[in-house]
Amino acid sequence: MKKLITIILFIFSMQIFAEQYQVIKQKNVTLSKEQIEVENKKIEETVSKYPKKVLQEMISYYFSVASKVNNEMSKEEKESMQLLSKEVPSFFSEIFNNSKFNIKTVKYLSNTKVSVTYEVVIPDSDKILDDKEMKKRFLKKYGYEMKDDEDFLSPSEIKKRKDIINEMLREGVRNPKNYMIDKVINELNKIGNEWKFKDAKKI
Repeated sequence: MKKLITIILFIFSMQIFAEQYQVIKQKNVTLSKEQIEVENKKIEETVSKYPKKVLQEMISYYFSVASKVNNEMSKEEKESMQLLSKEVPSFFSEIFNNSKFNIKTVKYLSNTKVSVTYEVVIPDSDKILDDKEMKKRFLKKYGYEMKDDEDFLSPSEIKKRKDIINEMLREGVRNPKNYMIDKVINELNKIGNEWKFKDAKKI
């Protein structure tokens, strides 16, 4: 579950922080310096908006699947699902607000194709939400052992676990050692007056 969350958060965390980055131009590129500056702004805008768009699509898909399953659920299961759906966005927001995204290189392969290398600095949810530490805190706070992820969680159990997760998350993001850094390469193509993403790959 947390591994999946980490992947989603990795996509979600891409915020642009304005920094100087290297611009490389292949010999076949005929754009002037002024034109490249204009295109760079458009590329930055595309890159900054893309992660939120992906996340919104994933959340929409999750809720559409959840709504179909709801017909087969008990009343308590439906309540748990509704509660989870309300808590997921706030969890993502905490990670998003503590993440950094820095463009390192924009390489013009042609007038309408670029390769963008960027660095993602994101809270490591696997490290912050350590299972042993979470269970230890849960036991200390509520006086009984926390259920496993595979077990059904009632609305009250979800609220209790949410409190522990929020507590650990707030503490964890303050520690620089709890962050992971990745470099990613994206290819963008200019279609009309807009830049569009191709698939990303981690390096």
